[in-house]
Amino acid sequence: MRIYTYIILQLSFIALISANQAIYIKRADGAVIPTSASPVSQQQQQPTLTATAIVTAPSALPNTASLSVSNNTQSNNTQSLNNENPFVGKPTYASFSNDIPPAYLTWKKPIPNQTFPPLYKIGVSNMTFEWTVDPNILKVQPANLTVALANPQKQTYTAAIVPGTATSAHWDLAHLPAGSPLMVGYYTVWVYDQRGPKAYPSPGWLMPDSRLVVAMYSTEAYVGRTDSMFCPTCYLGGGKSFKGTMMPLFAAFGIAALTSIIMLSSILA
Repeated sequence: MRIYTYIILQLSFIALISANQAIYIKRADGAVIPTSASPVSQQQQQPTLTATAIVTAPSALPNTASLSVSNNTQSNNTQSLNNENPFVGKPTYASFSNDIPPAYLTWKKPIPNQTFPPLYKIGVSNMTFEWTVDPNILKVQPANLTVALANPQKQTYTAAIVPGTATSAHWDLAHLPAGSPLMVGYYTVWVYDQRGPKAYPSPGWLMPDSRLVVAMYSTEAYVGRTDSMFCPTCYLGGGKSFKGTMMPLFAAFGIAALTSIIMLSSILA
């Protein structure tokens, strides 16, 4: 009896599933079969959607391009500023390990030349110093930079004290203090930071530089000589005096030679 009841329930369940599938198939057939007007409406709607996509898509491109161009411009400006001034954007104090070398100046103007140092006239010239440094080695920005010149007598003249981010300095030799005149000779140019000209080499810090040598000269007004040792007209008749002096010598030499020949000929005969 239980077996019959189980078989009847299974058959009822199968019949119910078959009926539901038939209903779903009919609904699907009704949705798939279109009317005669639907293809036309779909064909008319598709170009509209495509045109909208073509029109609206480029409208977003200029904004993106302008943003990228502005970002590139700002980055290029920042990079150019950093390239122009290697002292900018660094801390004023820091400590680093010993594997980092100290930074050395590179002279741009004037160019160091030990054989023919740059010449400057005292009281007239305007000296311009320009330098740079490797930004990858320099890690600390100086508080200030001092440009000083030392002569062979160890006298030091301070040419300029500029900010730590400066890459040039000027010294007008025409407006020097009356109490400290310059002497003619060779001068060593010193450039150093707030630690002084004898600071020890420190990793990432600027090393004091003294490789540039310049020469100072001055001119004097011409003063004519009036002493007895100066005779501009003494040699105007030099040719005549030479002729008058050498003619007697030539005559004596000729007579001596002729006499010697006569004597030798008489002896040999």
